[in-house]
Amino acid sequence: MKTPLTKWLVFSLLALTWGSSFILMKRGLISFDFFQVGLLRITFAALVALSFAWKSLKEFRKKDLKYLITVGVLGNGIPYFLFPIAVTKLDSSLVGILNSLVPLFTIIIGAVFFKMSPKKLQFLGIFIGLLGAVWLLAPWQSDIAPENLMYGLFPIIATIQYAISINIISHKLTHLSSNAITLKSFLSLLLPAVVLLFGFTDFVYVLTNVETAMSSLGYIAVLGAVGSSIAVVLFNMLIKSTSALFASSITYCVPIVAAAWGFLDGEQIGLRHLVGIAFILLGVYLVNAKKEVRFFRAFRVR
Repeated sequence: MKTPLTKWLVFSLLALTWGSSFILMKRGLISFDFFQVGLLRITFAALVALSFAWKSLKEFRKKDLKYLITVGVLGNGIPYFLFPIAVTKLDSSLVGILNSLVPLFTIIIGAVFFKMSPKKLQFLGIFIGLLGAVWLLAPWQSDIAPENLMYGLFPIIATIQYAISINIISHKLTHLSSNAITLKSFLSLLLPAVVLLFGFTDFVYVLTNVETAMSSLGYIAVLGAVGSSIAVVLFNMLIKSTSALFASSITYCVPIVAAAWGFLDGEQIGLRHLVGIAFILLGVYLVNAKKEVRFFRAFRVR
């Protein structure tokens, strides 16, 4: 991180990693169902986090347990199933674009439950961003089959859960390091994930009998290990060596990368998508004007 080139390389790598999450889900779903994709992602993420952050276990405090479990369930658990469900019926690019609503819901949840006081500009940003989401899913101009429109709610619900998790981290867990929060939230899910994966799904059968299973498993391993664990470390390094504003700008690249992967994979990216991206990113920009610190925390539990 000592040279500008290194900083830009890390920035680009993070944008590519998080923007590629949705196409990786799509590849994983070729062989496994959404439930297995979620369980595998949790398992890989927890094991990799344990390998580099195990020393942070000493930061544990009993009073933090309920908050860490909540962050684990809402920040790393349920959303890891909701996004793959959406990708089974919607283009991965669209799901990636909707993921950008996280900062908007972070402000809303903070105002309702944590006594934050949003500025008028932030309210305008929330309105514009949500308008972009409505535009993307509007049945009167959407190319999505009417019966599949409801699947657009799943990534939106997931972003709300991310927002709750972010606010808990920001208001209840500031005394813990990012590594400690990431590791402990994942560890709270590891045992249930392994038990469910091997005891209540046909994972072993699919892995040993489906020709594409190993390649799908590889995509999910990258999704969990790199996208949910290693990327957090790189992001924290980027923040420390540059600024919150520079690091937080990655959010503006994620939906663009997701849309690009979708286009390369044969998904239709039209004017509707471009308008939706523009509205959502404008909303995110207004919400986070002079609020960089609160904004970059959105990545800590990804």
